[in-house]
Amino acid sequence: MNAITKAALIFNAVKIPCEFFMKLCDSYSPDELFTHESILQELGLSEQQQSRIKSLMTKDSWAEHELERIENFNARFIHAKDLDYPAKLRDLTHPPVGLYVKGNANIIMPSVAVVGTRKPSDYGRVTANHLGRELAKRGVITISGGARGIDAQGHRGTLAENGITIAVFGTSIDKIYPAEHRDLFNQILYRGAIISEYPMNASGEAWRFPERNRIIAAMSSAIVIVESPEGGGALNTAEHGFKLHREVYAVPGLITNNNCKGSNRLISRGAKILASIDEFVNEFALKPEQLSLGFDDSTDGHEEEKANESIELENDEKIIYSLIQTHNEITADKLADEAHLDILTVQSALFSLMSEGLIHENTGRYSVSV
Repeated sequence: MNAITKAALIFNAVKIPCEFFMKLCDSYSPDELFTHESILQELGLSEQQQSRIKSLMTKDSWAEHELERIENFNARFIHAKDLDYPAKLRDLTHPPVGLYVKGNANIIMPSVAVVGTRKPSDYGRVTANHLGRELAKRGVITISGGARGIDAQGHRGTLAENGITIAVFGTSIDKIYPAEHRDLFNQILYRGAIISEYPMNASGEAWRFPERNRIIAAMSSAIVIVESPEGGGALNTAEHGFKLHREVYAVPGLITNNNCKGSNRLISRGAKILASIDEFVNEFALKPEQLSLGFDDSTDGHEEEKANESIELENDEKIIYSLIQTHNEITADKLADEAHLDILTVQSALFSLMSEGLIHENTGRYSVSV
């Protein structure tokens, strides 16, 4: 195990702010952490923080055993210095030092959080499921917390349309909570990922769920509160969204329904009204603000054409583009079959090709742009 990963596992486990881990990596050699205890003081850590780190460093090769537990679970640990650490998390005041990941959580496409109460009305369940379905059709990743109710319906709707979805746990990734969602989480792993900032074997203590909500908000480009009572956990996710300058939406509900009082109140606080799923999905998917087309806004049409002509494609993108040229109007699943690629790789290539203006999508079928 390299020293950076070992330091990240320890700093993350004892909840040392990420800024100190970054300072360790940028201003010192992480190896020194395990040979010169004075570095802890030099980093500016409090005595309590230093004590917590020293305790874990002396705990019978804890980091080595933790990495073994991760690998035995077919998962991985990514830290803030890794290239595949989700860039959006850096918007947080206190991002996690690292994430435990099972599946593929590399977000390069637009992403929307779909969250709400664990005890929704039939209207809330149908709305969350339909929203997940429509987002999937447009290649938008759905992020939620894997909880009962709205969260689960958002995940299930996305999966029903072969979309990509990510569940952010309030437990460790090896703790299935709630237990009845085991099959759902297995399906999510096939299409996306489960992630957590908590060490292996961490139980679902009450404080962890609101804490993980900041990750749901940060990893999302927009947040939709489908249905939430006053004081509901989804409102905490919305608060993080406001602070992070994410687009926060609320589905309007009956003013006589307690399940809707919190989400309705969000509208008076500045949340946008999600009055039409089709309009929301179309507007959002056509304007993925986290992605760039690679063109300067000041270029004229001729310069843009030259930019298109000089586009360099990755191998997977070349394969997908060639197949679309051959077939025209072909689905993502068919492309995956013919290219012998996993669906996540195909969807990533499709989004890149659409971003470059080389292809377009209509009702789930892809064609070469004229």
